[in-house]
Amino acid sequence: SSRSSTERCVAERLEHPLFAGNMAGIAAACAVCGRPGAGIASAATSFGHGGGQRRRAVRAALAVGVGVGSAGIFVLSGDEGFKRAVQFNYNVLPIALHYKAVEMYTRGRSDKEKSEAFARLHAKYAPISLDIVLRQKGFYVKTAQFLSQYSDAIPAEYIEAFKILRDDAPALPFCRVKAIVEAELGMPLNKVFMQFDAKPVGAASIGQVHAAKFLDGSDAVVKVQYPDAERQFHIDVDLSVRLAKVLAPHYVDILLQLKKTFATEFDYRREARLQREAHNRLRDMPGVVVPLPFDEEHPKCQALPGGRGLVTKHMFVMERLRGRPVDRWAVEQVQELAGREGRSPEEVMQRLRSMSQVEIERMVPSEGKLRAYGLALDARDRIRNSVALVYNWSIGWVGAPIAYTRSPRPVNVHEVIDRLFRVQARCIFQEGFFNADPHAGNVLLLDDGRLGLIDWGQVACLTEPQRVRFARAVVAVADRDEPLIAKFAWDMGVRTQNRDAWVVMKLGTFWLGSFGDDVCGELGGPTSFEQNLARTSCVCTLTAQIWC
Repeated sequence: SSRSSTERCVAERLEHPLFAGNMAGIAAACAVCGRPGAGIASAATSFGHGGGQRRRAVRAALAVGVGVGSAGIFVLSGDEGFKRAVQFNYNVLPIALHYKAVEMYTRGRSDKEKSEAFARLHAKYAPISLDIVLRQKGFYVKTAQFLSQYSDAIPAEYIEAFKILRDDAPALPFCRVKAIVEAELGMPLNKVFMQFDAKPVGAASIGQVHAAKFLDGSDAVVKVQYPDAERQFHIDVDLSVRLAKVLAPHYVDILLQLKKTFATEFDYRREARLQREAHNRLRDMPGVVVPLPFDEEHPKCQALPGGRGLVTKHMFVMERLRGRPVDRWAVEQVQELAGREGRSPEEVMQRLRSMSQVEIERMVPSEGKLRAYGLALDARDRIRNSVALVYNWSIGWVGAPIAYTRSPRPVNVHEVIDRLFRVQARCIFQEGFFNADPHAGNVLLLDDGRLGLIDWGQVACLTEPQRVRFARAVVAVADRDEPLIAKFAWDMGVRTQNRDAWVVMKLGTFWLGSFGDDVCGELGGPTSFEQNLARTSCVCTLTAQIWC
């Protein structure tokens, strides 16, 4: 959908942000926001027309109300889940109410005025929201990571703030990491690794990754799970489910599925098994690699002390792939373009957002030009290295040798896109075994030109009949064959309270990735789509279980 439609549906987004992800905390805020009485109307008037003293008084009243309500919950429950909700709500409720107040004040104003008003709020609260997520950790980090991938789900300011979480979430101090790894190994680090980097390569919602070298000098990465990650996850999701039953019953099934899906990520032994299976299934595919785990089947583990694998429930050691995530590469391209144009990266991003898809595609060299440039670099390197070889084995014996070179190659985006589509198509339609969390941080552009596919903690499996139905459903959505979409969505397990074929068709189209105005526009845009659709006919059954 267009940016303006995203702006226009901020109010709906706030009414049921369980879909947007900040489930436990914001849900309570939206219970208040969804019933704007005299107090909220007064707040809107104050924000819009009153002086500084009145606005400060309103904010103080909101903070006091939040504090009193939170204290009441804390006293009544004594439950850790509510304690975490108190912490979250204390920070989030004033933000939610400020959005609601501005939404009420701008009713009847022009789209430009509304857009400017909400843009100011987004700029103010996006970094604050990131700070709240970082303090809460766990489920909230996971949700923010997920949301940062979808430009239509949340405003651009929040995407920009949250995208750092894809591979740079809060990290655990090394002293605690060392203690965890040694406990999992059952021996000191130096008995297995000659080098273990104290600074993590990346940190995610439930763990972080460190580079290491075995005693023989070969590379590895070590994934370490945070001690409280699993417990806090269940606390947060269980509270979200309880709140959803009251505030948004049509999201209960989604939350329960989310819980079942994410809960499997806390056993790294399972992830290692799935990653080895992915490696075996894709090892004959050119240009694609899945790193092998150092488990009991890996030859290296036979020579290690104890002769056992290096995978436990809370630690996962695997082969190291040298490269960078796709999203990090994209940031580098924006920064490089900004340097050439003498602009800031923010200005470049703003210009790119205002351009059409065709205009952006014109900025990218053709596939033929990129391939020809790569071949020219190969030829130049071969000539240079041939000269270096002759020199090093002659005059170089008595003089300083010449280093061999390999010029950096530009990323052929056309080949990358084609390879990504091919590997995903093979996983889904041929293997029936695919990564259910394929965000840009899980796809690496390797230094040798290959694609690295990592993080197989979430895998979905499809039987052959399911793959056939899914393929036909994708074609039906591409053709906008609405009766056929409804039929396939029904066959794939979608059920609604009133057996409404139109609702089933809309859901099938939406879930297969069509978020445009032709699908979501009449239902308030992508962020309010499911909430508004549920008012027509509530979804009572989701798709069949496909998680491996």
